[in-house]
Amino acid sequence: MATSTIVEKIRVNNPKVIEEYVAAMESAATAPIETRKPTAAKQITDAAELKRIMMRGIEKWGKK
Repeated sequence: MATSTIVEKIRVNNPKVIEEYVAAMESAATAPIETRKPTAAKQITDAAELKRIMMRGIEKWGKK
């Protein structure tokens, strides 16, 4: 898999670097996964509202 490909292509002659790499991999494996907070975005279904928002962007930045 992807991890085996990464490990196969690493050549390190310094044992300290290898120890640091292994420690980093172990800490990444045991680190808690952060959950993302939901965004405050809303879905726009009204065509007039969408057009108003798009026109606001064009007016602000100018037509190209």
